[in-house]
Amino acid sequence: MKTSGSKLGIDATKKIPGEGFKRAWPPLIKRDESVKAKVEKLFGS
Repeated sequence: MKTSGSKLGIDATKKIPGEGFKRAWPPLIKRDESVKAKVEKLFGS
C-alpha cells in the first residue's frame, strides 16, 4: 500500500446555501452557570 502524506484538513467555517448547505444550523450550546463559575474560579475571569 502506498500512502500520499499524513495531513488532515478540517473546514469548520459556517456554510451558506450558495455553497450547497441546505439544512438549518442547530442552536448554539450555552454553558451552565455552575460550569462558568467553576472555570472562572480556576482561571480567573
